[in-house]
Amino acid sequence: MAAKNLVIVESPAKAKTLEKYLGRDFQVKASVGHIVDLPKSKL
Repeated sequence: MAAKNLVIVESPAKAKTLEKYLGRDFQVKASVGHIVDLPKSKL
């Protein structure tokens, strides 16, 4: 499996929209808050 670029945005809606524009080379995730609040299992 090829490596993907990770893009983190705050809003799930923004993440969904960006996924459409960026394509398969990018994985877009929503933090739904501050980055420090993300559980390690979701990274």
